[in-house]
Amino acid sequence: MAGRKQRVIKVRSTVVNAFIICGERAVIVDTGMPGYDVAILSVMEKYDVKPADVSMILITHGHHDHYGSAVALKQKTGAPVAMHKDDSESLRTGVNPKLIPIGMKGKIMVGLSGMMKMPVIKGMEPDILIEGEMDLSKYGIAGKVVPTPGHTRGSVSVLLDGGCALIGDLIFGGFIRKKAPGFPYFGYDSQEIYRSIQKVLDFNPKIIYAGHGGPFTAPAVRRRFFNED
Repeated sequence: MAGRKQRVIKVRSTVVNAFIICGERAVIVDTGMPGYDVAILSVMEKYDVKPADVSMILITHGHHDHYGSAVALKQKTGAPVAMHKDDSESLRTGVNPKLIPIGMKGKIMVGLSGMMKMPVIKGMEPDILIEGEMDLSKYGIAGKVVPTPGHTRGSVSVLLDGGCALIGDLIFGGFIRKKAPGFPYFGYDSQEIYRSIQKVLDFNPKIIYAGHGGPFTAPAVRRRFFNED
């Protein structure tokens, strides 16, 4: 993949977005629910990204819809799986942490999740435990991983040198207006979410990719969360 311009490839589904960052190597960001590895590998093939090109699989936080296919993708690519240490127990056990709702939508979603049969996910030990910021240059990507807690204690975002930010579930898009930024439905600390959003905005991103909905522009995020034009 040497010589290619760095880019972000979005892998869409009705549930959650995953991403493939392509540079000198490739990094998969989030893996979707169990079975979603097939879709990710199909998109990789479409863009001529080989399994051996993948240098790392990065999980933005410890929820099923983001790490459900991590084991399968590790087996198929041989790449190490990275996650923040504060969410790593979820990956080890395959068990979602308790969902703490934010607002009415969050309460509705928690109620619905209680009536649904949760997927059985095989746990795994993360190969790389993230604590502070992590430079991605050794993985062939110009950018870094930064902690952005609030949705979960171990949530992280990716800030790329070209001006792209990948933020996991730090911000949600709407059901209908998917590019309209809003609060995540779940989170342990709303003020921490604000601080993490400000950290991403301080990077002056040109485009912000999210796990649900999006992408967003920085001005739209500033208006929604900080009443700034």
